[in-house]
This record gives sequence, C-alpha cells and structure tokens, in this order.
Amino acid sequence: MTQKGLHTWDMVWHYHRCPKCGKIIESREEYQYRMGKYMKDIVCPYCQHAFALEKFVRPRPAPLFGDPQPVEWDWKS
Repeated sequence: MTQKGLHTWDMVWHYHRCPKCGKIIESREEYQYRMGKYMKDIVCPYCQHAFALEKFVRPRPAPLFGDPQPVEWDWKS
C-alpha cells in the first residue's frame, strides 16, 4: 500500500481530457491490469463519450542474483 496520511485506502485522483469535447474529467478509479496492459474505461459526464486509457509501465527486471523466493503457502492444496 502506498498510504500517505491517516486514511486506510489508497487515494487515487487522476485528471483526463475528453478526446471529443475537450473538457477535463476527474477520475478516482485505478488502472486495471488487463491483457498485459494497465487500462481504464472512462465515460465523459458532459458528452457521454466512452473511451479507454492505457498507462505505460516499464517492465520490472528479474532478480539479479539467485532464484526468486518460493511462496510461503500453496493455496492449491
């Protein structure tokens, strides 16, 4: 968690421009990981135009030394 304050949940505020009407939209939804990309579906409250946004995230490097740690608990058994 990336807490900054006394609240117990992540505060998310993003501002996006509608590609159709050009108005600024406030979004409090997080990007969701879908099909290998982080995406968010938004509907403009002014012109009702629906569009999807994609967030570019750099791939994380693998561990540099050794093997990754095994899982602590196997939920499949």
